[in-house]
Amino acid sequence: MKKQKSGNKPTKEKIFDVSLELFSQKGYNGVSIREIAREVGIRESSIYNHYKSKEAILDAIIDYFKTKLNQSGLPDEDAEDLMEQGPEVYFEVGAKMYIDQINTPEMEKIWRLVSIETYHNEKIREFFKKELLEEPITVWENVFQIMIEKKKIKPLNPRTLAYEYFSFIIFLFFEYFVLKYDEDFDSFMDLALKKLGNHTEFLLEAIKI
Repeated sequence: MKKQKSGNKPTKEKIFDVSLELFSQKGYNGVSIREIAREVGIRESSIYNHYKSKEAILDAIIDYFKTKLNQSGLPDEDAEDLMEQGPEVYFEVGAKMYIDQINTPEMEKIWRLVSIETYHNEKIREFFKKELLEEPITVWENVFQIMIEKKKIKPLNPRTLAYEYFSFIIFLFFEYFVLKYDEDFDSFMDLALKKLGNHTEFLLEAIKI
């Protein structure tokens, strides 16, 4: 991957960017504070003026990731309007918003970091379980429950439907960020959106009233 130019960014942002770049390439444990400082072009001691530890940098990266993920959801009023138009419209717009939100160089690197550190790093493993598995499944369970109540889909188990839908998104995550990480990002995201659309269409055909 090519390194991004940091330009005239504040030092703290440069530390964040360089750390994320290095962590996504070598893993968290494979990078030292000394290496981060060298790549930023500052003294090692200067890092601690902005972050108290390497773990604090990781915490900042996770917080950034959470913020971006939270921004990828539909506002309640928009979600309600889209749901009235039918489940196809709701899923199409929601998937597009989600893909657009993660289709950035920073998010690409964080997804990669999460994928390589889930096994090694307990903090990232817990983050993955809570933020990328448990909470999304609960959100989609609620979505399917509302669709059932509105008689848009068959009265099936909403939790099972949530797993059926979201498990394919997890598959796409591993397909790119583990198996196809070196391939072109933009074309993959286009392909991912198409694959997700096909999967959603297949699922809805089976459960629509």
